[in-house]
Amino acid sequence: MKNSSTLKVKQRGFTLVELLVVIAIIGILIGLLLPAVQAAREAARRMQCTNNLKQLALAVQNYHDTNNALPAARAMLGESGMGVNCNNPPKAKGPFGTVVYLMPFIEQNALWTQLLNLCSASQHGDNRLRYPRENWINGSTTGPDGMDISCLGATIDGFICPSDGNAKQKSVDGRGLGRLNYMSCRGDSMWNNNRHPEDEGSAAAKTAHRGTFRVGEFPSMSVVSDGTSNTVIFSEALSTSQLGGRSIKGQLFTVRSMYDGNSRPGPCLAIKNGTEATQDARTDTWRAQRWLDGYLFYSGFNTVLAPNSPNCSYDSGDVWGVASVQSNHSGGVNAAKLDGSVSFISDTIDCGDAYSYAVTSGKSPYGVWGAMGSANGGETSTSL
Repeated sequence: MKNSSTLKVKQRGFTLVELLVVIAIIGILIGLLLPAVQAAREAARRMQCTNNLKQLALAVQNYHDTNNALPAARAMLGESGMGVNCNNPPKAKGPFGTVVYLMPFIEQNALWTQLLNLCSASQHGDNRLRYPRENWINGSTTGPDGMDISCLGATIDGFICPSDGNAKQKSVDGRGLGRLNYMSCRGDSMWNNNRHPEDEGSAAAKTAHRGTFRVGEFPSMSVVSDGTSNTVIFSEALSTSQLGGRSIKGQLFTVRSMYDGNSRPGPCLAIKNGTEATQDARTDTWRAQRWLDGYLFYSGFNTVLAPNSPNCSYDSGDVWGVASVQSNHSGGVNAAKLDGSVSFISDTIDCGDAYSYAVTSGKSPYGVWGAMGSANGGETSTSL
């Protein structure tokens, strides 16, 4: 009989093959899980984005209830803080965009008060008051008159879509301002949509007021004759951290062929080559870089090309052109309507004929998307 103390216990471990199989199985499970996690996170970001747009749409209604007027696309600030019509030419005078007027209605009263202090009569001495756009400078917290202008660089969460990874950075246009993802609708017009029609000599250019929001004006809700549930007022745009390049999203391209006596968006669409353009982007005016700036490429959009199309300016500076809606959501963008609802607009939405010329009245030549942008084109729910 063998001594039990001399018995050896045989211990069995994992073989190399078994270990590799286990690692492979874990890798496969992770590979299956990650897309689901990423999709869930994007769904949450998209939901937050939808909620932000809804709050802005409701703020427009509250603004109208308070002031019996809609906010402007771009104008001045009055002494009381309400926007005022620009009664002396040029009508487009004044830099502040639509979302600025909505600040008291989205729980941004502290920043709103700071902004009004910059526009006080004691500093600028007139009754159509504004802090000069030229003085939003170089990321400084002090203006040229010694005033604290740090509020201009604030990041406002309600103006930011979480799916835009660049949006919480300060603007990269040399001014250090806070960014904006939610653009206000300028209708289905292109030519000189930064100006008031009374300041435009060409009849073909008098298309600027096809949308709900108007340059230099604060009209009543009656201008929206197509119905609040048929009229888009806000949608998305992307900012960028890359100077130039050919990526379509967040960039701005110069396309002078959009104009040949009237405006048409087709030449802008023609530069699209997948997710890139066939030419280099501009490096002086960047999309969605300033939440307070009412000029088209900073805070506006027009409904002439489908979502995620290029942004095209006719020339250098803050001139007119195609300001497309863009997002990182798969397949399209969110858009808020005047009735407070938010819809998802597909990249494949009907946009009519991109080589049609802009119109000054009547139905939009740019399909369903153009009809949704025009406030009084005669397109009702039955015609959409």
